[in-house]
Amino acid sequence: MPTFCLWNKCNNNCLMCTNPVGFRNEKISKNYTFEKLLRRITNQVSNQYQDIVLNGGEPTIHPQFLKLLNEIRFRFPLNKIIIVTNGRRFYYPFFTKACLALNNIRFVITLHGYNAQTHDRVTQTKGSFVQTVKGIENILKFKNPTHSLELRIVLSKLTLPYLEKILAFIENKFPQADRVVLIFMKIQGHAIKNLEDVGITYRKVKAIFPKMAKWLLKFKEFCFYHFPLCTIPPKFWPYTWRTLPTYELTFLPTCQKCLYKKYCLGIPKEYLKKVGASEFKPIKKKYIIEENNYFRHPISTLSNSIYK
Repeated sequence: MPTFCLWNKCNNNCLMCTNPVGFRNEKISKNYTFEKLLRRITNQVSNQYQDIVLNGGEPTIHPQFLKLLNEIRFRFPLNKIIIVTNGRRFYYPFFTKACLALNNIRFVITLHGYNAQTHDRVTQTKGSFVQTVKGIENILKFKNPTHSLELRIVLSKLTLPYLEKILAFIENKFPQADRVVLIFMKIQGHAIKNLEDVGITYRKVKAIFPKMAKWLLKFKEFCFYHFPLCTIPPKFWPYTWRTLPTYELTFLPTCQKCLYKKYCLGIPKEYLKKVGASEFKPIKKKYIIEENNYFRHPISTLSNSIYK
């Protein structure tokens, strides 16, 4: 799906931000004028079935965000617009209502903690938790059936210890959320710079999966992003999605022996550089798989016989 960075600035300073160090340079901002962005979007969106993803930086703080959003909807009336945001500008009801005046939008917001202390530690921005939570509340308050809300948790050294508390917070506070996603942290940009503080391994995350089973049915939809199949227990495979561009991924020679390579995301190249390849093993046990006819979400179900 076409993805467009609308702005190189952000009102948070997340320790594991994937944007390059120096990305917020004023000289770069000239690449994000209303005219240049609209031309870029118009040239790259080729049909009404493509989702249009808007991210950043923080897209909603672009000086002409609402004007741009309205123009995109005018030119592409049938396409779903996905806004990847920290949610803070939705703290303001007038801004939320202005966005929700347009139909067919998915709002994607990340929660980094279950309270101000844990969330703001990651964003390094005091008050960000309060604004994000209120922003989510406003979206849920004013949305219509054509709108949807996806809440994400980026798994890092700072969030993993509080994962169940964050999930419980979402369950109690935002049960109307349409999708809850756990994302393995990408090792890019500021995440490389702060790797000692935020870095985590697939082996470390795999230990939490026995506790994750109970959460699968607590939300309308539950997903895992950025996970090679050998890093996640098989019963969770139907919840995994391919969510990274192929140029960021690779397969090891031993992956050729895996029976499920064709369903697998692949291994992030930067992870191999920083952590190594010892965690990744070919899967040779046979499971009965029902496929989805969708590349990004290839596995629908596994046979119940695997759990006996």
